[in-house]
Amino acid sequence: MKTITTPWKSDFLELVSNSKKSIKITSPFVKENICDEMLSAKQSNVKLELITSFKLGNIYSGSLDIAAIEKIINQKGIVKNFSKLHSKIYLFDDKEVIISSGNLTYGGLVNNYEYGIYSNEKNLVSKISNDFNLLSDNKRTGKLNLSHLEKVKEILSKIPSNESVKFPNFNVESPENNYDTLEIPNQTISSSLKGWKLEVFKCINIIPNQVFTSTEINKFENQLKIIYPNNEHITDKIRQQLQYLRDLGLVEFLGNGHYRKLWK
Repeated sequence: MKTITTPWKSDFLELVSNSKKSIKITSPFVKENICDEMLSAKQSNVKLELITSFKLGNIYSGSLDIAAIEKIINQKGIVKNFSKLHSKIYLFDDKEVIISSGNLTYGGLVNNYEYGIYSNEKNLVSKISNDFNLLSDNKRTGKLNLSHLEKVKEILSKIPSNESVKFPNFNVESPENNYDTLEIPNQTISSSLKGWKLEVFKCINIIPNQVFTSTEINKFENQLKIIYPNNEHITDKIRQQLQYLRDLGLVEFLGNGHYRKLWK
């Protein structure tokens, strides 16, 4: 075990290039330029999985590059979204690991003062790898695909350049209370949705609070039944659309049937 301090980009890229089977990363913020270097260093047969915090606010503020996610997916990588993510884990072949304060960005690997540890201790790395896999398979973790990215691009493209959009408020001391909602007109989002996705979005908008429950959203079943009289699985469809909105970075799954709107 040894400490890792900024800059540690060369250490990271060396571990990437030496990986033979897999690279697993958790990082809330991801930038295109460092991803370009990572993908260039990675051997083509090595499986890459990234878990990030794919929120509309993160993307709009420039903390998370859609282009970076797109390039990873296009190179057959797996990208997943866990909106409450705050950890930065870098696993290589499930044999070596870096736990760091640094995101997968130039700031995190080069410019900022970051601190972490490197280890190849078998039991420790095995435990971290197992924890990564549990997070990857968590029911609150969604898998991103190119259609999600295109839909987010469409939504963001509809924000007028002269429109005042408030950036998220980040509370570094208490990330669990970080209400990083993006103030954006409802019409900007709804104009990019249709069908079930649009109708469930409308129902969520009627709920006055930012945090809502499955009980509250399921109260709209009768209203949705009128729109879709032949559907006998309204509750399941609502749950499915919530998952879709989560993977667009618009809804955060808080657990125990609680959700949070990431716009207002």
